[in-house]
Amino acid sequence: MIPVSALSEDLQEKYYRRKRTEAGILPEKTDSESEEKSAFKYCSKGIKKAFEEFTEAERTEIKLWTDLLTQWQSERSERKNKTEFDKLFVAHQKYLNPDLKISTDILYRKYSAYKNECYAELVDSRGGWNRGKSKFNDDSIIWQSFLSVYLEQSEPKISKCYRMVNAYIAEEYPELVGEIPSEACFRRKIKTIPFAVLEYSHKGEKALHDHCIPYANRSKNDVYANDGWVMDNYTFDVIVRQNDGSEKTRRLYITTVLDVKSNVLVGWNITESPDSNSTLDALRFAMLRFGIPKRLYFDNGREFTALDIAGEQRNRKVSKDKKSNIPVTIVERLGIELIFAKVRNAQAKVVERIHRIIKEQYCTAQYGYCGGNIVERPEILKQNIRNCNIETEAELRESFADFADNIYNVQPYGGSEQKYKGMTLIDVWNTSIKETEFRKANMKTLDLLMLRNAGFQKVKRNGVFITYHGEKIWYYDKNITWQHIGEEVCVRYDRNDPSTVRLYDREDRYLYSWECADWLTLEYFNASNEKLAELGRGQADVTKQVKVRARELKGNSNFTQKDGLRYISAQNSGKFNVQLPKNIIILTANEESQEERIAVGAEDVKIDVGRMIKNADLRRKK
Repeated sequence: MIPVSALSEDLQEKYYRRKRTEAGILPEKTDSESEEKSAFKYCSKGIKKAFEEFTEAERTEIKLWTDLLTQWQSERSERKNKTEFDKLFVAHQKYLNPDLKISTDILYRKYSAYKNECYAELVDSRGGWNRGKSKFNDDSIIWQSFLSVYLEQSEPKISKCYRMVNAYIAEEYPELVGEIPSEACFRRKIKTIPFAVLEYSHKGEKALHDHCIPYANRSKNDVYANDGWVMDNYTFDVIVRQNDGSEKTRRLYITTVLDVKSNVLVGWNITESPDSNSTLDALRFAMLRFGIPKRLYFDNGREFTALDIAGEQRNRKVSKDKKSNIPVTIVERLGIELIFAKVRNAQAKVVERIHRIIKEQYCTAQYGYCGGNIVERPEILKQNIRNCNIETEAELRESFADFADNIYNVQPYGGSEQKYKGMTLIDVWNTSIKETEFRKANMKTLDLLMLRNAGFQKVKRNGVFITYHGEKIWYYDKNITWQHIGEEVCVRYDRNDPSTVRLYDREDRYLYSWECADWLTLEYFNASNEKLAELGRGQADVTKQVKVRARELKGNSNFTQKDGLRYISAQNSGKFNVQLPKNIIILTANEESQEERIAVGAEDVKIDVGRMIKNADLRRKK
C-alpha cells in the first residue's frame, strides 16, 4: 500500500536486499572483493540496471533463470565431464519445459550475465522494453535507401543492394555508418513488406492484377451448355515428323474450343499456323458435333479479330474507308454474340487451364515432348529425333482426338456446382443441354454460313477477286460479268475450295456464283500459245455478246442523229430573233488613216509591203 519510493534510502535498500535474497540473487560485490575470472568463453557486456527498475513480470523471469542457473551450477560441480553434462542438462530442461528457449550457448550467456549482475540479459526483451527504440525503422535513411534500389523490376539481389547502401551511406551520411545493421537484418525486415507491394515492384502491374488483386467469382447457376464457348490457341510442346516420310521436324499449333458450363472440349483444329482459317475450322468442327453456341469468348489476337469474323465488334481500329466496306460477318450470320477478353487478363479465360492439362497429361506422354523451355526439355529428345522415334503429324492428330474425347471429356467434373458432383464433363453437358434450346445446322448449311468474306468491291472489267495466300485470284462469268461492271457486290468464298465465289448485294441477298478465270492470268514472259488463244477466244466471246446486246437494244429503228438534228431545227424554226434596243451608242476607234501615218519628208516614197515580206523570208532562211 505504501510505494517503495516513499521510504527512506536505508529502508529502500533493506527492502530490495530482502527481495534479492528471496529471488536467490547473489549480493552485490564490494570494491574490496576480487574479480573472479570466468571459466566460460562468454563475457556479458550488457548495461547494468538496478533491481528495482524491472517490472514484476521481469523479476519473475529473472528468478526463474536464477533458480535454473543455481541448480545447474550445483549439479555441474559434481560431474567430471562438465561439458557433456551441460548438453544433458539443456536437453532435460527442454523436456520438462518445452516453451523454455534454452541451449548451451544461451545457458553460458545467461550465467555470464548473472555473474556480472547484468540482470537485463536474463529477460527476453525481444518486442518488450526496447520495442520501437531501434534506429533501423521504416523512416530511416538507411532503410529508405535500400528500398529505393531493391524495389525495382530488375529484382536485384539483396546482397547487391546491401553493398550499394553501405557505399552510399559511407559517401553521403558517414555519421550513420555505425548504425547500418547486418545483411541478415535486412533480410528479416524485407519479410515485413506486403507481398502485393513486392509483386508490383518486381514484376509489374500485370503480375499484381494476376496474383494479388481480388477477382469476381462467376456463378454458373444460370448458365447452360452452349451458352458460351471460349477459344484460344496453344503451341504443342511436341516435336513431330512431317507426313512425307522425311526427317524434317516441326511443332504444330492447336485451336481449342471449350464449353463454359461443362468445361467440355467441344472442338479443336490442329494447324501449322494459328490464323483465322484455323479459328473457323475449329469452330465448324465444334458446331457439327455440339450445335451452335449463343456466345463466343475471344482473345484479342488477329486470328480472332479478322474483319469477316468480328467486324466492327473487334477491339481494333477500323479505317474510315473500311467502315463502309464491312459486310455481314460470319458470327452475325450464325446469330452468335461476340465477347472479347479484357486485354492482358489471361486469368479470365478458363480455356488456358486446359492447355496446362494438355501439356501435363498428353504432351509429356509423347516421344517428341520438348517442354515449354530448355529447362523442361528431356535429355532423351535428341536421341529420339536422331532415331526417328517421334510421332508424325498424322499420329499426333489421331492420338489427340482419342485423348480429347476418351480421356479429358470423360474425366470427373471438378466445378463448384454440387448437383453435378460425381458426373463426368460430358455428363454435365448432356444434362445441362436438356434444360435449354439446342441450335443445329447441317453440313451444307454450315458451309454456306461460314464462307469467308473478301468484303465489298465493285465489279471490274476482269470481274471480282480475292486475295488467297498473298495472290490475287480473279473470277469471271463470260455471260454475266460484263453486264455488271461498276456494281458493288460482297464476295464470299470457301477457303478450302477457292475455285468458286458467291456474290451478294448490300442487303446480303445472293446474286451469282462465278468460277475462277484462269484464262485471265498469263505469264509475264513466254506465255504459251494455248493461253493466248484462250484469252483471245474469251475476249471475242464477250465482245460478240456485247455487240449482240447492243443490236437488240437498238432494235429495227432507222432513226439517226441527223434525223434528230433536223427535227429539233424544224421544231425551233422561227424562235431565233435578235431585237435591238433603242438606246444605241456608236463607238469610234479614232485611228489615223494610212495617209496621215506617212513620215515627214517621205511623201513621194511608195511602200511595197509584199516586197518587205519576201525579204524577211529570205533573211530567216539564211
